[in-house]
Amino acid sequence: MDIITFRYLVSLVVSEKLDMHLMDVVTAYLYRDLDSKIYMKVLDGITLPKSSDSKPRSAYAIRLQRSLYELNQSGRMWYTRLSDYLIRKGYKNDELCPCVFIKKTSSGCAIVAVYVNDMNIIDTLDEIKETVAYLKSEFEMKDLGKTRFCLGLELKHRVCGILAYPLVCICPKDAQAI
Repeated sequence: MDIITFRYLVSLVVSEKLDMHLMDVVTAYLYRDLDSKIYMKVLDGITLPKSSDSKPRSAYAIRLQRSLYELNQSGRMWYTRLSDYLIRKGYKNDELCPCVFIKKTSSGCAIVAVYVNDMNIIDTLDEIKETVAYLKSEFEMKDLGKTRFCLGLELKHRVCGILAYPLVCICPKDAQAI
């Protein structure tokens, strides 16, 4: 999801009087088996078979079963896993922004906007609770409440709407470099 899409979604929340909740998926990249064979060197701390005494440790490799955070394929594997799950639950993937999933609900439509391992869920409060419940049944997630920070913006929820501010660096050593 890019900043333009996010700003559009915030304006949709305000104009339609919807709610926007932020969910964080814990260890998102570990939810999918790999779709190709990937090998890595044997790390220190992993014991080798006793018959390996004649060969150096560098002669061995281990095959990964699941995705890891530093792999190039990790993001794609996580997106595929999440996308498959949401589509099975009746969501449609937006063609223009593939990180946005939309489902018709009794109140209108539920929107799940994905940014890496964070999800902004947009709908009425009751529909958000339902969406959160079935996402939590599949993935370990933290409910971070109303979206307050996303894509470099700080959001302030007010009765009249949502104010969006760019995040400002307050760390003194970084502030001097600006």
